[in-house]
Amino acid sequence: MVRQANSVLIGTHLNPDGDALGSALAMSLMLDQLEVLNEVVCHNNAPYNLRFLPHLNKVRSTTQQEHDLGIILDLDAMHRLGSTESFFEQCPHLIVVDHHVPHEEPGDLRIVDPSAPATALILFRLFRELQIQFTPEIATCLLTGIVTDTGSFKYRNTSPESLEAAAFLLSCGGDIVQVSEEVYHRKPLAGVRLLGKCLDHLRLDAEDQIAWSVLRIEDFDSTGAKEPHTEGLVNELLAIDSVKIAAVLRQPYADRVIRASIRSREGYDASAVARTFGGGGHRNAAGCTFEGITIEEAERELVSAMNSCLASS
Repeated sequence: MVRQANSVLIGTHLNPDGDALGSALAMSLMLDQLEVLNEVVCHNNAPYNLRFLPHLNKVRSTTQQEHDLGIILDLDAMHRLGSTESFFEQCPHLIVVDHHVPHEEPGDLRIVDPSAPATALILFRLFRELQIQFTPEIATCLLTGIVTDTGSFKYRNTSPESLEAAAFLLSCGGDIVQVSEEVYHRKPLAGVRLLGKCLDHLRLDAEDQIAWSVLRIEDFDSTGAKEPHTEGLVNELLAIDSVKIAAVLRQPYADRVIRASIRSREGYDASAVARTFGGGGHRNAAGCTFEGITIEEAERELVSAMNSCLASS
């Protein structure tokens, strides 16, 4: 299907993480090897800590032409394509590659393995079967997906296969030092100041088993921070030893769109909380969006859902 395509459109979910962008760019570079014309689209720009990715300039918010094949990566529901969804609806054929538990099943061909720790690992398997050349650029993109979705090999989803794949990608020139440095150890000053606000606004519930923080427009204005600078903040709340479920709500702009990042420890389903509000993600890392309500209302609804999740686990 891929080799016969005249032009391929590649996409992933809004607010992309390392697995989403790493997989999308790896797929694009693979198609370049096959001399298949392709474009990459995403609703949002890359967050600050992923701007090192090779050939990131390939990613746009809109298409330049029509395509006869769409490839969607790291996505469990079509609406999470955001503004790019309509572009894929126009593609005559669709392939989905993902590792989430599916909540929708679009696509003429679906390559879905919920046991895989990252979509990038599924692509690694496919590329190896297709005897694709693992260039340093492809290796770095795939490493980014594997490293970020395993929490730098700290999460329970870390598997022997993911470590073996990482070792192989390192041997192909993948730069795991750069991935770790950029993703986990480099923050702009505005982002550090926003972290201070996040910790100042920390709230706890359920005998300190639930933690959350709310970042309002004035917090972004006073620190000079932007939406991408919120990446990783919720992990600081989950690091509290008593906390089982954590969330950060943020409203960086005056458009009443409120986003939430949710994280949980083993045994607690963050994705179930997110799905209550039309979001999604992984069992221990998920997100959702609120529109048409105040941030105070969103806070009450989210904390209620977190309490329900805690009680049912």
